[in-house]
Amino acid sequence: MSLFKFALSADKSATIRRELGNNAAAYFAAMQAAEKAFFTEITNDHNQESLTWLQLRSQLITRIDNFELAGLDDFNIMQIQNVSPLQNGLLRQVEVVTLTSLAAAIEDISRQRWLGFDTETAPTFEKGKRNTNPISLIQIATATHCYLFRMQAENKQPFIAALNAVLNDDKQLKVGIGLRSDINAMKRDFDISISHILDLNWLLNQLGAPKQLGTQQMTATVLGLKLPKSKKVTLSDWSKPISEPLTELQVQYAAADALVALDILHGLIEQIKPYKNLWPKALIQRLTELDY
Repeated sequence: MSLFKFALSADKSATIRRELGNNAAAYFAAMQAAEKAFFTEITNDHNQESLTWLQLRSQLITRIDNFELAGLDDFNIMQIQNVSPLQNGLLRQVEVVTLTSLAAAIEDISRQRWLGFDTETAPTFEKGKRNTNPISLIQIATATHCYLFRMQAENKQPFIAALNAVLNDDKQLKVGIGLRSDINAMKRDFDISISHILDLNWLLNQLGAPKQLGTQQMTATVLGLKLPKSKKVTLSDWSKPISEPLTELQVQYAAADALVALDILHGLIEQIKPYKNLWPKALIQRLTELDY
């Protein structure tokens, strides 16, 4: 990603592609070549680090248009990609938790330092009405697993009791994107308070990103991967009875949002840690608190 792309919004890039047609790729290549030559000319021993940091930040916070997004490899929930040399290639599993497997899932979750977190709620189709349906599914990801908790029927009370202790644990960081609505809904629906959280929107904001970059864009800019988002799956029935299993597409969709949160966190830190002396003060303070 080049600096001139940072100055263009994704919709402006799309306009350029539309207007120039087959010549658009050549235009962007020429601009990138000119920018590379410019930076080569002005870079010296005194400013090299700060200029590289500027280019990295612009890459991490610049929205990618649909054309570029389509060219990226898909995010794979079963294997870690593009995060760090130590983690890349690690295999993962997704498990829909039952009353029988609850204790083992909670034991594994309790041993972790970082947890990816997300929820799913049955949609409302009343135009203009805020969705106040209760949470149907809670997703908690570790480095190697994603646990899906269906919060219906006989599962509900045992799951609430088990999750309350885990999500209130200050020793574990809960990582997600746009967490405020999830936190409010967890308190409203289950009287569960979630402590020690990190919203990745805040993290990217410290680097200059717009207020809400979004999961799909973060996956693209930080990991260089495409997170498939199906509106049909988003609006599917998450509240169906326990006797009806989630579809494979629902399982993949739900697991991806929790798993990718951890990947984005670790992938982002891996990229920016060489420039710690240039981090904004708020970022230094927060990540120091997290022992990064």
